[in-house]
Amino acid sequence: MTNKKQITLVITDSGLGGLSVCAGMAAKFAEDARYECVRLVYFNAWPEQDRGYRHYPNPAARAKVFDNALGAMAEYNPDHIFIACNTLSVIYPFTRFAKETTIPVTGIVEHGVQMIYDKLIRDASACAVIFATPITIQENSHKKSLVELGVAPERIITQGYLGLAGKIERAPFSGEVKTLIDEFAARAARNLESGSSTVYAGLCCTHFGYCKHIFKDALTGHSGRDVEILNPNEAMTDQACQGIIAGGSPRISIDIVSRVSWEPAGIEAYDRLLYKVSPDVVNALKNYRLDRELFSVE
Repeated sequence: MTNKKQITLVITDSGLGGLSVCAGMAAKFAEDARYECVRLVYFNAWPEQDRGYRHYPNPAARAKVFDNALGAMAEYNPDHIFIACNTLSVIYPFTRFAKETTIPVTGIVEHGVQMIYDKLIRDASACAVIFATPITIQENSHKKSLVELGVAPERIITQGYLGLAGKIERAPFSGEVKTLIDEFAARAARNLESGSSTVYAGLCCTHFGYCKHIFKDALTGHSGRDVEILNPNEAMTDQACQGIIAGGSPRISIDIVSRVSWEPAGIEAYDRLLYKVSPDVVNALKNYRLDRELFSVE
């Protein structure tokens, strides 16, 4: 057992997608005998109320804003920062923080890549669909990494969809979300190679995991093939909590901070999604701290 009695972890995303990672951590750490106190900080790095990272004109501008957010995260003196966001994970290497920090930082892209690689390397007849936001698809980090690992590029389909993450953020149970996912899946199915037996669908946006059953049903219906969903949120949670020593009961504190506000209806939706995983995280969301000066967006 480690001699460290307390640990502080920052989990960040641009929105509420990565809150599932935070909830998973809270549930697992409740059984961890290594620590007396676990502090989880969920830091919403969404920059402006109606303006996300895709609204910035170029990668340098996105990196500058995220760099400001990372600087604010460092003030919590975390033992580790987990970027539970594919978009921010592909932006991170371009930040000044990435070049200078001594704080361990883990992005979620590597988890998605490893999950997809493990499946494709074991099943030579299978292919993969990477569902993600346009910024993530544009950077193409997942596919490039998989090709470097030896996966044939024609076995990997990338499919982006503008606005779906935002719709899930605001109303994950809406009919509109289901319709958009169906369109998303139909586009991907049209690009699948003939002859592949199983399709592994990587949900490479943390918001998409909330709708994994809808993705599975839609892609199965449009492709006519067996579909297995790969959710990197779960892999990130497992990695963060590896080595759990069951039987503990540490004090767990959870803080959720944001420079933009969330609508009550959205918070209620995430109550439904996450309450069974971690009531404490849901309670923290209902009492999140709104700080318009949390980090600079200049």
